[in-house]
Amino acid sequence: MTPVAGATRTGTGLSLVLRRGGAVGGRRLPRHAAAVDRDRRPRAVPTGTATLAALGRALAVVLLLVVLPAASALLAACGSGGGAEQGSGAEVVARVDGHDVTRAAVETVRAEARLEGREMTAAAALEEALRRELLRQEAQRLGVSAAAAAVRAREAALAARMGGEPALTAALTAAGMSRTQLRDSLRDGLLREAVRDRRFAAVRVSAAAARRFYERRRATLFTTPASVDLGAFVVRNEGIAGNALARLAAGQPFPSVARQFSVDPQLKNAGGRMGWVTAASLPAALRRAVRQLRVGEVSPPVAAPGGVWVLKLYGR
Repeated sequence: MTPVAGATRTGTGLSLVLRRGGAVGGRRLPRHAAAVDRDRRPRAVPTGTATLAALGRALAVVLLLVVLPAASALLAACGSGGGAEQGSGAEVVARVDGHDVTRAAVETVRAEARLEGREMTAAAALEEALRRELLRQEAQRLGVSAAAAAVRAREAALAARMGGEPALTAALTAAGMSRTQLRDSLRDGLLREAVRDRRFAAVRVSAAAARRFYERRRATLFTTPASVDLGAFVVRNEGIAGNALARLAAGQPFPSVARQFSVDPQLKNAGGRMGWVTAASLPAALRRAVRQLRVGEVSPPVAAPGGVWVLKLYGR
């Protein structure tokens, strides 16, 4: 039987049809991929009998999901304040190798992208969430895990790299990412490293090959991103932001205004000082505002995740 894969519009949902040994565009799918039908119930579809025996083979599998507009809109609505049934983070949106992938897992991936200054579509986030679920399954098979202490250490290192806890908290607020989501993402990163180390411990790379890799990817992997020394506070609306700017224009120091107006506790306590942060880690709206500032200047109100922001550039 010739492998067949396809997707058909079914009114409000996604119908993904995969026969035995199915493939899409020449790319093989995991043994059990699942789509959510019009009632949003996960439906497992067998696509072969081979098992993912090693991460090397798992990495070779490219998950290609055909997501119709209605399904993408359903995932994009994460956190939009809809009804309990449609907006529940525990809602199962896909299944891979018999394991559920929830709406919350997809939203964690999107939040991580926002923290890094990127936007990710619902379809791309779903694909990445499936990859991470496969990684967790492989980690369990290999008997490796990410210790809570290691997650805390990675979180502390991230805060230090961003300029301190207030800077990290402000970045999370701007990205609409919770601490739980951050720790889940860090845990996945640690698992990825542990699985890689276990599976490829015997791999040896020569100095010449390492040098070639470095030269080819120096600009993207080995160059420190541009950083800015930033002050910021966030308020609920533009009217309050206007009042805060009036205080600044009257000569009140920025730290004093931040402590008075900011609704973010960390920024309030820190007098708005975020410290040195990478520009790429800021949401797009804040990144654009920072580009317009000279050292010492204060921005007009900027609408961004978390509320309305007022920024001060202390240094580049």
